[in-house]
Amino acid sequence: PTVPPTVSPTVPPTVPPTPAPVTPTTPPPTPPVSCLTVKIDILTDYFPTETSWTISDQEGNEVASGSGYTEKQTNSIHDVCLESNNVHTFSISDTYGDGICCGVGEGSYQLSLGETTFIEGGVFGSSAGHTFLLSHLGKVLVDHSTCAGEVKKGAGDKCSESQQCLSNMCESDGKCA
Repeated sequence: PTVPPTVSPTVPPTVPPTPAPVTPTTPPPTPPVSCLTVKIDILTDYFPTETSWTISDQEGNEVASGSGYTEKQTNSIHDVCLESNNVHTFSISDTYGDGICCGVGEGSYQLSLGETTFIEGGVFGSSAGHTFLLSHLGKVLVDHSTCAGEVKKGAGDKCSESQQCLSNMCESDGKCA
């Protein structure tokens, strides 16, 4: 007699447990930085290679610079996007120590926001520096201790309140102390 084959019982496959959902740990998005375009206009003197400039933020990080000028009595215009609501310092240097005006050429520098110039000069020795705050409202506050009496609340206006001045002191003549 023939013995019929034995059917072994089949065991259903084991299903692994479903892992718990994992929440990604991505940091929240950084808000976009608002910047304003400042125009830096450098008119070189007769020795352009001596001239260089930088702009630093309030932490001292260099955020813009210019050097390597080769053309005498020539304008070089630089448009720089600077973070608003941040204090910046513009520094210009002349390696010979005679500035860029007026002994050896009529050099100058200007910083403008839109059509309004808020810092300008040319007569200095080895270097000059100006500190300013760009407001998110498109206004500029200039630290008058660095600007020999220039008055700027909103790029050209006299101050009327102390908070309009980086020094927090607005004098009766409308100049920041």
